[in-house]
Formats: sequence, structure tokens, C-alpha cells
Amino acid sequence: MRADPVTVAFGRVLREQREARGLSQELMAEKADVDRTFISQIERGIRRATLTTLCKLSDALEVAPSTLIARVERLLK
Repeated sequence: MRADPVTVAFGRVLREQREARGLSQELMAEKADVDRTFISQIERGIRRATLTTLCKLSDALEVAPSTLIARVERLLK
């Protein structure tokens, strides 16, 4: 099964933003109130984030959800 390009791009953006802020997957998961393995799966393009999860992740990163989406859009062009 081929990975969904949007899911993969979002995972890449999430990892880049997390690492830019010096957060481990564990700390980000704690801040977003999700499991660390879920963060790992999103970053690897295995799992998709819901809108609710997108908001939790963006809060943990202290960025607007639209910022993450805009970065995904740029990757997909």
C-alpha cells in the first residue's frame, strides 16, 4: 500500500517543527496529551491526525494550525 502524500508531508512538517523547538517526541506528546507512539506514527506517515489532534499538536508547538497546513501545502507543490 502506497503512503498518502498529504499524510507523509504532514509528518515531515511535524517532525521539523518539533525538532526546531528542541522537543522530544515524549515531551511533545505530553504537551499535546497524546501518546508518544502516536507522534512517532504521525511523523512516519503511518497515522493521520484529526482536526482535534492538529489543534493539540499546534498548541504544543505554539504555532497556529494554519501554519502547519501552509507548510504542508508548500511541500506538496
